[in-house]
Amino acid sequence: MEDFPYFLYDPDLFPICDKAENMYRKSEGPMFRPFSAATPDLLVKSAKSSQSLLLDVKKVVDTLATSMPFSTRLMTAAQESKKTVVIDMIRKTGVKTVPDIIYSPDGIRFDFHSITGDEARIIVNLKWSNM
Repeated sequence: MEDFPYFLYDPDLFPICDKAENMYRKSEGPMFRPFSAATPDLLVKSAKSSQSLLLDVKKVVDTLATSMPFSTRLMTAAQESKKTVVIDMIRKTGVKTVPDIIYSPDGIRFDFHSITGDEARIIVNLKWSNM
């Protein structure tokens, strides 16, 4: 018997049930929708909140991309576990929201989240090692 890397469908062994085909559709009218009507209020609030976060992300990423001395100091401080220095450096880029910062031997992660609530969050992972 040959080994196949996938399962071959045999219609004789597994016939398709006619009732299962339209299980979620009403017999008449449009498709059944188990969700309430769409109200985009929270989505709009989340999008507005993320706009200011994106500006902060841009400030940090632009600074890292354009300043080799800044990037070197940040990477050195992170590798030496000097979290207060890393946070202070990020704060000095001009961000309004200081992100949660996690670093490892592979890179650094910035977790930007809105101050007002949990409606928006932007996570940026940047690598500095090919491990």
